[in-house]
Amino acid sequence: VHRLDKDTSGVLVVAKNEQAHAALVAQFAAHTVRKEYLALAWGVLKKPAGEILQPVGRHPVQRQKMAVTAKGRAAVTRYEVLAAGPRAALLRVRIETGRTHQIRVHLAHLGHPVVGDTVYGRARHDLPPELALPRQMLHAHGLEITHPRTGARLVFTAPPPADFLAAQKILVEHS
Repeated sequence: VHRLDKDTSGVLVVAKNEQAHAALVAQFAAHTVRKEYLALAWGVLKKPAGEILQPVGRHPVQRQKMAVTAKGRAAVTRYEVLAAGPRAALLRVRIETGRTHQIRVHLAHLGHPVVGDTVYGRARHDLPPELALPRQMLHAHGLEITHPRTGARLVFTAPPPADFLAAQKILVEHS
């Protein structure tokens, strides 16, 4: 029904049949699906919560990447700092739109790229040797949809995986 960026962990919805697929796709298109992520972002954010209202589209030069660009499509990202250390912060991120790489592009635009993001982030040579980052530290934590047949509102959550929790412990809790 939808997809996650490569190397993003978490909740994913799969339709059981074509009727369910069509109904779920319509919910995503109408922006009635509530999507919540956890992200580890580099640095100390100036505000404990905020909203990023910047259009996201193809990077004008590096066409395989996305960027905040005037020619992009509207994108809305809201974040809240859940915990902060001197080097990184744990964020709750909610997106109303689902643009390609939206969270990663928006956080990088703020100057706080997602930890481990080699596309929109920066190389970190000062990482502790015990912190191996096999991927970006972005996790689709929760998804709220309307059941296609019953109309009941359903909430699905997935706990962060071990690599995310290990990075959080090193970068946020014990910085």
